[in-house]
Amino acid sequence: MVYIPESLIDEIEELKELGKFDEAINLVNSILSRDPRNEDAILQIADIQYRKGEIGKADKAVDFLNAQKKHNDPLGLYIKGLLEMEKNNRKEARKYLSKAMEMTNGTNHEILRCYGLCEYWYGNRSKGLEYLKDAFALDCKDAEVIYNLIQMYILEQEYKKAQEMISYFNKHQASLKFVDKKLDFYLTKISLFEKFIKAKKLFQLRK
Repeated sequence: MVYIPESLIDEIEELKELGKFDEAINLVNSILSRDPRNEDAILQIADIQYRKGEIGKADKAVDFLNAQKKHNDPLGLYIKGLLEMEKNNRKEARKYLSKAMEMTNGTNHEILRCYGLCEYWYGNRSKGLEYLKDAFALDCKDAEVIYNLIQMYILEQEYKKAQEMISYFNKHQASLKFVDKKLDFYLTKISLFEKFIKAKKLFQLRK
């Protein structure tokens, strides 16, 4: 497999962050032209197409990777599960995420998070919530896990627990990890959640 210099990876990542997806693809294709089966490059193509909203093209790249890995690579299965979730194919998503979770022995908090979301939206709400709690137990500094837990607690009308998670987020925000979304996104959403909880409490007092 052709070695991809760290500087080239950084350049591709920077282009993705700037939304210059075609330029990023050109750089990745320069790798694939020399090594058509390069796994890192294939994953980059899938990520770029996903960010562009081209789910079908991202899906093809991941399918190629999984076939190459004989469907035994947890990362490829996890990404396939994510793409199926994006297409609202939750039954298929559960299958891929479940296998990825088994292969990692339930030690990858991100896979647990996504599997929990998948189960929740599939209708297994309590099961999904438990997996989100497990993800939080594995990594209590992942902002997305905390955000998802707040969402679920509100949907389950467990407002006290939702408020506890909001307080946790606010207390630890300086040390939290952000991947796809920036802090401002979470602060805006959490502010809305707090207003909703306060409104619900006020409504209950007036009843």
